[in-house]
Formats: sequence, structure tokens, C-alpha cells
Amino acid sequence: MLQNSSRPFICRQCLAHAKPYIRPAKHTPSSKGWLAQRRVAWGVQRNLATTVDSRVGPGSHGHDSSATAPGASVSSIRQHLRQWEKENRKQPLLKLGDSMVLGTIPNTLNQVQSTDASELENLRPLEDSDTDAGVADFNDVDHDMGVSVSANAPGDLVELRQLGSRTPVLAVYLGYFGARNHFFAASGKWVIGIGFSPVFTVSKFAQLTDLLPVLAKIPRNVTDPDTFDQLRLDGLGPTKQDGALLVQKMGKFRMLSERVYQDNLSRLDRAQSMLADQYSPKYLSLFEIAQILLPAHLKRDTAFPPYALYAVHTALSRDDFTFRPLSPSGDCHRRDHIFEIAPQRQIALADRVATMIREYTVFGSLNLRPPTPDELGKTPLGRFVQVARQRVIASRTQRSWTPHGVIHAPEPVKLPQAKWTKDDNDIITFLEWWASYRLFEASSPFHSSGSTILRALNLYEDAPLNQSTAWSFLQEIGVIPPWEIPARYKVRLPDATIIKGGGLERDVPEDFQASKRPDIALGARKDWGNTPVFCIDGPTTVVIDDGVSLERTENSDEFWIHVHTADPASVIQPDSALRRFMELIPENIYLPGHFQAMLPSDLGTDTSKGDASQGFVEEYSLRPGGSSLSFSAKVNRSGDILEYKIEPSTIHNVMYLDPTDVAAFCNEPTPPAMPTTKLSVGTTQQQPDVPKRPMLAAKDLDKPYQDDILQLYSLSEAIKQKRLDKGAWPYFFPRPSAKVSFNDPPKVGTKSDSLVLPAAPRIDVSYETSTGCSVVSNTMVLAGEIAARWCAARGIPVPFRRDTKLDENREAALATVFEKIYPVIKQGIAPTMGMRQELLNLTGGVELSTSPGPYFLLGLDMYAKATSPLRRFSDLLVHWQIHAALDYERKTGTTLDGSKVGELSQLLPFTQKTLADMLPLLHIRERMTRTIAQGNYEWILLALIHAWKYEQTLPKTFVFTVDVKWRSNLIGRIDLFDLRSTMDLEGLDDKVLLADIRTGDRFEVEIAHVNVHSREILVKALNYLGAPAKDAIASTAAV
Repeated sequence: MLQNSSRPFICRQCLAHAKPYIRPAKHTPSSKGWLAQRRVAWGVQRNLATTVDSRVGPGSHGHDSSATAPGASVSSIRQHLRQWEKENRKQPLLKLGDSMVLGTIPNTLNQVQSTDASELENLRPLEDSDTDAGVADFNDVDHDMGVSVSANAPGDLVELRQLGSRTPVLAVYLGYFGARNHFFAASGKWVIGIGFSPVFTVSKFAQLTDLLPVLAKIPRNVTDPDTFDQLRLDGLGPTKQDGALLVQKMGKFRMLSERVYQDNLSRLDRAQSMLADQYSPKYLSLFEIAQILLPAHLKRDTAFPPYALYAVHTALSRDDFTFRPLSPSGDCHRRDHIFEIAPQRQIALADRVATMIREYTVFGSLNLRPPTPDELGKTPLGRFVQVARQRVIASRTQRSWTPHGVIHAPEPVKLPQAKWTKDDNDIITFLEWWASYRLFEASSPFHSSGSTILRALNLYEDAPLNQSTAWSFLQEIGVIPPWEIPARYKVRLPDATIIKGGGLERDVPEDFQASKRPDIALGARKDWGNTPVFCIDGPTTVVIDDGVSLERTENSDEFWIHVHTADPASVIQPDSALRRFMELIPENIYLPGHFQAMLPSDLGTDTSKGDASQGFVEEYSLRPGGSSLSFSAKVNRSGDILEYKIEPSTIHNVMYLDPTDVAAFCNEPTPPAMPTTKLSVGTTQQQPDVPKRPMLAAKDLDKPYQDDILQLYSLSEAIKQKRLDKGAWPYFFPRPSAKVSFNDPPKVGTKSDSLVLPAAPRIDVSYETSTGCSVVSNTMVLAGEIAARWCAARGIPVPFRRDTKLDENREAALATVFEKIYPVIKQGIAPTMGMRQELLNLTGGVELSTSPGPYFLLGLDMYAKATSPLRRFSDLLVHWQIHAALDYERKTGTTLDGSKVGELSQLLPFTQKTLADMLPLLHIRERMTRTIAQGNYEWILLALIHAWKYEQTLPKTFVFTVDVKWRSNLIGRIDLFDLRSTMDLEGLDDKVLLADIRTGDRFEVEIAHVNVHSREILVKALNYLGAPAKDAIASTAAV
């Protein structure tokens, strides 16, 4: 607030009155209902006034120049305050609380420290996670979860970030039990959480014996998680004295870390200038950053100790806009603890926009009145506001703004192109970073900059001036299409650019042929002649990269199963521009409406030949006369693997079969009945015909071929049973999935200066139908096992996928699945969040490693993906290594000896060290592609909004089941696709006391609000239905 002793004062928030009057569009829905009722919860209050009486209206353009004209009489400050009080006495007095609702920006201005308030002990969950509260999702048909940051072991030291506080908390992890994670903080407090995301971890910091005095005070066999909250409120949990040893260890760790920080203050505080590139982001591990910032004498046995790494981590976290952790694990011991370092240009732009905002606010404050339209043009932000308002006015004549994170545009629209200046583009870019890319941490001061821009626009009365509203604004000015989904922007793949409206852009190799080599297996391929190769994929599948065949032996009990995979690695140089191109998007991204291929279908085509040119993917998909890399195993009828081998080959008799048809032909058991719920919005579009391959029906095949398929099914089931006996996950429940059909934009002239946008897409939501069959799923896993065994036997480093902690917890993991989890699955009930979390804590999740190890969910001792080299980069890495080894063995006539390390480093394209350096970033990229694919959830929310608000096709009420109870709201799911939903205290509507609600209780509810950007569904209680029947509780209770 600025004040002058001789003149009235004006507060900065009152600059909202500095805008010309904007009449709402006739199609704009009123937000004075639900949104206006929730202003207190959001902390939004817009009706502020200055000491100068400025009436805002159409004629005044938001200011009254006579109010402060030279020589004008000014009433006393006391009279102004009385008048203000009279006009505003009915407005509620807002208080910025310490707590926050999940998904909102916390109050870190007057609450900067952790307190004893239990609201602050809601730990930040995993960001951008589509799973329940950040807990690992085992329901993944790809069988690959990666490392979960929740898979910590008791005794680990973790740094936690709590909702409502920007102060980091050091704590020792106690374990997961009673459906909660438990910690003992350095302050001597017992802390609990559901999902948590530690950004720094020290493994095995404390011994298990150190935890016993604390664990003795916490009950382990708790069925109701609310019991823990009550114990803490009553002061019956572990005390500081119980954890005195832990507090002492954490205190010593912090002291050593602070000493390192102080001794190297000059370098650590200059981390940005020392590490950031001028134009491009950089990606460095914590080890590499420490190597640059810390002196070498701090190393212990060639590595920096954890407390020194924590000093570096502390320095980086103080500049969270420049340094963003990307790693799936915060373990300081891991090589994949990687940071994205923003370029200097990005930092400078953010500072430049902040300066524009400061200039705008200071200009209005010094003039003691809102600026006139002419004065607005004197500041860069003011000029942007003028242009942006006109842009929004034009948009609202054809489209409606909504408070749901999406613009309602049921018909095609044509909008005039805006002419933005450089300053305008800088402001728009800043808003994109804030609303779309989520570059700012919750405690960042840049949040106020974004809100100030929205306030200056004066276009969103009664709406929260947050990132969701900024996302809507970007849609209204035409920067983002109205059907865009935020998931595409929240994750930024390194060195890949997001194309607005769809797709990712990479630098395509200029000389495609320069990345190719002669076939490394030329003249050495086995010719399979007329042996039938069954390629079992859907009729519309374009990339065919695997097939299977059967070979009978003299022993009627033994058979060879051959899995034939596409073989592009044989003709691609391992060290080439094409390899680096594929590495940027390491696997196909199956996001509805935005499919992104690792290898685009048109890559390698000769444009001079037109349609006659064949792309690289089409050339190396499995086809008659095409090359393949065959993974073979001799198995008996019991499913035992007797022998295995890998060899390059050529296939001829390719038969394309539909997996659904094959499953029916083999009389596979039908999966459990799945829900038939469907949701469709939008107009059915005329879609172009999808090319289909010539398919064969299993029943029409010759009798010998039918016998081969039936024998393959029998053997694959026997192999599967062997894996199930070792703990493999038996069944993956279907999930809701969206199918999106886009409209073509209306035709305009080639020289049109208009922005043309098609109508909203058609969205169909239903549960995934099973399109696989046992022959495919089990033989593909078999091929991955063969690849891992073959490479491990020769000491060849490849991207093995293995559990991080199974070796020490195998018996406990087996007991958990066979006694608690799998019996529930056999009843057709999906495992609870607690069950999945307990198993994850035992297995540790899956990592990429150059050394083999067990993979519990597949029931294998080792595994490496190898069957989709046209769709996954890691499979290509495996193929390159195998081809180099096979070439060596053909030339020398001997089996490669992995003990001769020097020999391996000379013949393999990727040595142990090279691959170890590649895998951390590859692992992160793989996780990023899967996070992008979770945008499927946002398509479902888009369909939900249209069905609820515009097409009125949704049921009026739903059943809401409570999963988690917080002190300010309930987290649960409604009985529509099990969508996650929230019920706050206002939505509870006094139907029952919050203290009386238990996990599993149900409510009859109606939808109160949906927001695509924040991925939020709010519900309002109509009736309290109580707890479900006891038999249902017994079968679905959380572990």
C-alpha cells in the first residue's frame, strides 16, 4: 500500500477498477451461482474500493477523472471510510487461513513455517499422477510402473513438502501400515500421509532398531485410518523422547549439511549463473551438479556424502524456477536424480514480465486513481490489456466462457487474427508457463504476477484468478484450441516441443540414409520357408512388430516357440542422428486424439515418388519376405523352459489374425463381467476409412495351422501358470477410456487473416474391452525373458527391468499377494489402494538397470522388453546389443564371454558405462510419455462437463464413496467410471458431522463443479447413506 501524507491513498488491489467496462457476452454463463458462493474458500474478494469515489460503468470507462482533478475538493479520509463501510458492510471478512485445499495455491505469506496444525500434515502427493493419491497403479496392461517415489524403506531419511507450508521437513520413514505412510520428523513429531513425493532421500539412514521405540507407540493393526488422527490429537502417539535418537541423527545430518553450505556459499548461491545455458535447458544429475559446485576434497570414496549432496539440493530448491527435479526417485544415491535447468533466456523473460507488472501497478498507484484508456497505452501490460480485451470480446460473441477450464464452442468459429507485439508475446508466454506448463512451485512469487495480469483484464468477475482461469483466457484469445487438454503441457519431454492443438516436434534427421547401414545379419538369416507366422493384432493396427510360430520336435512333449519381432536395428546405425531422434520420444504415446509415434509413419519416404514411396516403418513391419529377429524357447507341456536361442531370420508365410477371434477359437475363459457404463457427447463425425489388413479367421485355416494355434495356447497357459506360481499379477481390471473424433475446420481462403477453429470433437467414454489373447500376451513376456537370459549369460548390458527391493522381501511379497490380494482379485474385486501400496513397499517398484534382477509382477527372475522395436526405444537398445554379439559369435565361432570386459567394450555399441549414463534420462522420458497418456482422464472430464451442463444426459445423482478423510474435505469416487471426486465442508451440507464419517461411507450426491484444468470434480451431498454392508466391507477393506 502506498500512502502520501497530503493525499488520499490507494491500495494495489483496487487497480481492478482500472479497466473499461466489459459487458458479458450474451452466451456467457453466469458464474454468480456456485462460483460466487465459493469465494471465501478460494480466498477471492474483488469488491475493493479506494479512498477516491470511482463509479465504474459503461459511460465512465472505469474511472472518474473529476474525482482527483486539480483544485477539486477532497472530503476527509474519515468520511470516505464511513461511506465505504456503509456500502460494504454486508461483505464477508476474509481470512487467509493456514490450510489449503488440494490443487490450490497455499498461503505462504503469513504462514511460512510448519506448525502443529494437522492440516499441514497433508503431504504433497505425486504431481500429475492419475492414480489414487499418488499410489502406484498396478492396473497397467504394459506391466511397467517404473520406480515409485512412494517405495521407500523404513529407516530412509526423506525431505517432505507439506501442503500449506513452504518449509521443508526432514523425517525418517517408519513404514506403510493402516493405509497410511508414517514418518518421524526432525521436530519430534509423528507425521502421517497418504501419497507423498520426497524430493530428496537418503537410503538406510537409520537402523530398524532405532525405529522400535517410536513404532511401539503406533498401533499396526488399524482398520480405520482415522484412528491415527485421533491418537495424534489426544497426544497418545510417539513423543520426542521416544524418537530422541532419530532426532539426534537428523540434527547432526542437518548441521553437517549447513556447514558444507556455508563453506561453499559463494558457489552454491551462484548455481544459476554457473549451470544455466543461455538458450537451451540442461539436464544434469545431482552428482554432476555437485561435481561442479563442490570441492573434490569433500568426497568420501570417490563420491560426495549425503549431507554434502543435501547442501547442493538445498541451494537448488531455493531457486525452484531454475532447477526442477525430474527424477522418479529422490534417492540421492541414484543416478537418475536429475534436474532440469531452465535457460537464462527463460529466467530473463519471467523477470521482464514481472517488471512490466510492477510498472503497471506503480503507475496506477502514483496517479492515485485508475488509469484512463489513453494512460493504459503508456505501459506494456496496459497495451496488452487493451488488445486482449478486444480479442476476448470478439471470442465471446461466438463462444462462451465457462468456469470449468474449457471454452464452450459447439459450432465452428472464425475469429480475427490478433496482432501481438513482442511485449504481448512475452506476457502470453509467461501465462502459458504459469497455466499450461506448471513451471512455478506452489510457493513461487510468480503466482501473484499471473493473478495480477488476470485482475488487470477485469474479464473474470467472481472467478478465482488462478491458473485454471488463465488457461481459459489463453483459449479465449486463440493461443490454445478450446478442445486442448492440459496433460499435453504439464510434462515437457527434453528436447521435444509441444505443438499447440496436437503433436510433438523434434528435429528430424536431415539425411535419413546417413543413419542406415547394410544389414548386419546379411547372409546369416535363417529362412523359415513356409512355416506359418501368426501376427495377431487388430485389423486397424498399422505397425506389426511381432508374430509367433510353433515348431514340433521328435519328443511329443516338447516344442519350440518362436517369437518373431521386427528387425529395424539391423539396418540402423547405433550411433546416428536417427537413434538420437527416437531417443527423444522413446515410445509411442497413446493419448486419445493425440497419438504420437516414436517413429512417424512418413519417416524415410521419398517425396518424389508420391504415394508409391514406402516409409521406414512400413518397410520393416513384419510382412512376407521381411526380416525379423527371432526369440526361441524349447518348452514342455508343463511350461518349463528347456532351451533358448536368438537368431536373425526371414519370414514368408505371414498370417494376420484378430486377437478376439483367436481367443474365441481357443475357448479362452471369459474375463469377469465389466461395467457397461457409456458416455457420449458431441455430434457423430464422418470418419475417414481406416485401412485394414487382409485378415484370416482361425476357423478358416487349414487343420495343421489350427492345431498349431491350439497348441500355442496350451503352452502359453502352462508358461503363464509357472509365472503365477511365482507371484505374477493374475488379472488387470479394465479402466475407462475415451475415444475422440475431431471435426475438420471450415474452409477459408488461402490468404485468410482469420483463426478458424472446428466444432468440439465427439467423445465416447466406455470401459476398455479386452482385445488381447493368451497366445500373444504370454509369448511376448516369454520373448522378454529369453532376451534377458541370453544377454545375462553373456554379460551383455541391456535395459533390464527389475524390482529394486524384492531380493530382501520376496517371502513377504509372496505372502501378501497369496493371502491378501489375489483372493480378492479372484472374486472380481479390484485391489484397494492400501493393498497395492503394501506390495509396492515390498517390491520397491521397477527400475531400468544394466544388471538383471527379478520382476515380481511378471513372476520372472529377469526381464527385458524386446518385442516392439518399432514402438519402443529400449527394445531397439536390446536388439543393437544382441546383433553385435551375434555378429561376433558368427565371426569367431565362439560364445561371447562376458567376463572379458575389454572384449565387450570393443564389440558392443553400448558399453556398461555408456548405457548406465543413458538409462536415467531414458527412464524419465518413459515415465513422461505415460504421464502424457494419462490425459485420457481429462477427455473423460470434458465429456462429463458437456453431458452435465449442455446436453443434460447425465443422471441427476450419484453414489459417492469416501476413500480418504481430511480435516477440511473428503476424497472419494462416484459410481460413474469410479471418477475421483471431492466433497468439502460446504458440499457436506450439514448432512452429517465430519467427525462421524469413516472411510467407506457413502453419500447420495449431485455434481457441484467440474474443472478439466485442475482435474477436479466437486460433489454436494443430498443424503448420507452410511457404511456399506458388512460383507462388502470384509471383501474390500484396505490393508
